[in-house]
Amino acid sequence: MHADHEGTPGRPAGRSGGSGSRPAEAAADADADADGTTVYGYGDAVLALTDRLNAAASYAQAAALLDQVVEPAHGLLERLAEFFEAAAEKAQEAAEDDGFDLAYDLADAAAQIRSLTEQLHVAEDRMRALTPPPPLHRPAAPAHALPPSRPALPPPRPRAR
Repeated sequence: MHADHEGTPGRPAGRSGGSGSRPAEAAADADADADGTTVYGYGDAVLALTDRLNAAASYAQAAALLDQVVEPAHGLLERLAEFFEAAAEKAQEAAEDDGFDLAYDLADAAAQIRSLTEQLHVAEDRMRALTPPPPLHRPAAPAHALPPSRPALPPPRPRAR
């Protein structure tokens, strides 16, 4: 269930994804179903993106989806790095040793994600450049083939002239 936020400092306004999604604060508040089961909407969104990648009919489609994740300025990895930086700042507000240690770990995670983004910055182009596999070659049955249940006729003999 969701805790009451009365008496706590106001939460910072989150950035909206801009694609018609709910504001970040509203999404954060919707963290449990009516029966109290935790909902992982962001994880589910990434799973849906993975499903779309698996179903991509071409490398160009796969590249476009990959770009949603690895694009250095606006991709999912960059937003995830920003998330960990914000979490580090939040942990540091505690002004106690464990808060500082946690802040360090979270800031390190953000740096590692940014490093990963740098390593993958050309992944979209590389995916798009892949050549589709050749179609499977299945020999077609000759039009004059007899069904297997009937014995085959011997080949015709050459005619004498």
